[in-house]
Amino acid sequence: MLTKSNVISVQIRKVFYPFIIARDSNGHYLYLNLNMAERKDTVFWEIMLKIAEADLWLPIDKDSYQLLEYDWLEV
Repeated sequence: MLTKSNVISVQIRKVFYPFIIARDSNGHYLYLNLNMAERKDTVFWEIMLKIAEADLWLPIDKDSYQLLEYDWLEV
């Protein structure tokens, strides 16, 4: 029996404070919902810029559009 996952993969396309725009595997663009700690963390913003430059795929929750605190293997 297959269960439907609430996780989708996205690529970070644009990083500009206080917004991050990502593209999902279907080509749809969305704004990531960031918590207050992420918004205030300067290292977080530097990392997001580097991830965007590398075109890496990240897992996010498809209902809340929030980054996951764990990786793909725990889903």
